[in-house]
Amino acid sequence: MRRLLILLLFCLVLAGGAAVTWQAMGQAKLVEEDLTTARVLLTRAGGVESGKLKDRLILKDRLTLLDQAEAHTLAAQQRLHGWPLRLIGALPLAGRDVRVASAVTSSATGTVRATRKVVTALQPLQTKPPTSASIKRASDALLGLHGTLKQDLEEVRAARPLITASTRDTYLEAANSASTTAERAGQGLKLAASLYGPPGMARWFLAFQNPAELRGTGGLIGEYGILESSPSGPKLVKIAHYTDLNERTDQGVLLPKQLIGRYERYAIGRDWSAVNIPPDMPTVGRLITELYKDTTGDEIHGVIAADPLAVAEILKVAGPIQAGGAWLDRDSVAEETLVRAYVRYERDNDARRAYLDEVARASFEAFRRALSTEPIELIRGLGDAARARHVQVYVADPAGQRTVTGLGLSGSAVAPATGDYLMPVGVNAGGNKLDAFLRRTVRWRVRLDEEGAAQATAGFTLANDGPSSGLPRYIIGPYDSDYQAGQNEQIATLYVAGGYGFTRATLGGQPSGAEAQADFGGLALTQQVGVQAKSTVTLGYELARPAAAERLGNDRLRYRLLLRPQATVRPDQAKITVEAPPGWRFSSLPATARTAKQSAIWNGTFDREHELLFELARK
Repeated sequence: MRRLLILLLFCLVLAGGAAVTWQAMGQAKLVEEDLTTARVLLTRAGGVESGKLKDRLILKDRLTLLDQAEAHTLAAQQRLHGWPLRLIGALPLAGRDVRVASAVTSSATGTVRATRKVVTALQPLQTKPPTSASIKRASDALLGLHGTLKQDLEEVRAARPLITASTRDTYLEAANSASTTAERAGQGLKLAASLYGPPGMARWFLAFQNPAELRGTGGLIGEYGILESSPSGPKLVKIAHYTDLNERTDQGVLLPKQLIGRYERYAIGRDWSAVNIPPDMPTVGRLITELYKDTTGDEIHGVIAADPLAVAEILKVAGPIQAGGAWLDRDSVAEETLVRAYVRYERDNDARRAYLDEVARASFEAFRRALSTEPIELIRGLGDAARARHVQVYVADPAGQRTVTGLGLSGSAVAPATGDYLMPVGVNAGGNKLDAFLRRTVRWRVRLDEEGAAQATAGFTLANDGPSSGLPRYIIGPYDSDYQAGQNEQIATLYVAGGYGFTRATLGGQPSGAEAQADFGGLALTQQVGVQAKSTVTLGYELARPAAAERLGNDRLRYRLLLRPQATVRPDQAKITVEAPPGWRFSSLPATARTAKQSAIWNGTFDREHELLFELARK
């Protein structure tokens, strides 16, 4: 009988444990559903919308969604603090996942409350012209959200999971991304607020780049402007041709040591038509800031470089502008300013410059108009332009420069510390506008061995689709007797990772000389070549590197390649081939890549930065 009673008691304990476990599973499922619903509501409430004002969520609707989201996170917290999850959470080992869920749920509640402040602060920026006060409120709210997420992330990291490690890691990744985004947006708005203040408190150099005559950061700075702060936002107080500055520049500024060997020959420290030959915008921004002060005596706080393809994004939102008696829209502004203006004013340079000044002023007013009425669509459009480097920003203040770097606006050309790297850069040496007709293709074939070493072959093809007659000399040349009409004279550079050794160069398939210089952390391979009208030329290089791919143990390799664009009229094309070592296979490929026998092939467009990741495993 005693043994029977013990057995019955044991069965009751098991049954009770099963009941507790069953109830705990049900409560955990409800917690999960609450958090999922809260996440959906939070996304809808916090989403920054574009479109017509009448179609957007009003503040009241957003706050209602946030109230609902908070109700669900609080319900989840209540379930976690109730029976039986609270009891399980107190257990040293079995309670780990409950404690992780509690940390995540607490973080979700804090995020909802911080998002309420962000939504309230951002709403005026979407419905009214921005002011210094409204921008600062939005900045403070975003930085507050960043602070909340940062603190919550530490608490979630401190909770040690038992079987929910992947779920916790997914949350940490998403929350960390949201925290970084909030911080960058907050710092960006803080920077923008400086242009909404006392007149002249902030002054910026606006570089109008012309990619029809290439320079390293995009194109010749044919026109420049000065932006000044005002209580109602940035004012364009001056527009002039670069020759205005050249006439006033005397000795110029001294170049840093790292620039002298490669760039002193181009007089980038004193000639405003050459100042942006280096492809690195932070370097060019510092030069412009120093040279402008040396030339004019005036201090500027930063540099904004933009070209007609960026203006097209502005007009996509703001609508057409009028200049010179004609209407320009997003589809026509690039061709009009890069080519047609030089045809229309072939015999009157002063009239052409006056026309381009008028286009620049009208474009800036369109920017201000779109900023007041459709700020989100405008920011998205300019974001697209920035990814292709048609907009680049330099800030003299180091904190501000870190902000624009985080926002992807810095235009850096510094090679990555690890992995492989390609950046094609052209500089027009013919004094014409033939880069409006230039097509470029980069071919990269790399053969890996099982230690990660690489043998690489690079091809940089320049196709000149321009004519040799029928257009003004200002467009097709020749600038002087050294060149022919329609000849595109290029200083063509292909940047690769600094670890490569250069073994051979070709031009049109024949051996040729080339410069190989360390520059911005990479290796710059340069040849100057003249491409005649309707002709194509290919520059070739053979290279070797002992550690191009990362070894992951004895049986895996990871090959990483960063493709970085130059701001050109026509985006460059890339054709990438990676050959696996004998006895190896590709285990992971970039999107759109394909395999062919022992090779992986990726073809695409240099319309933005691409990081291609190839993983290989031993068969």
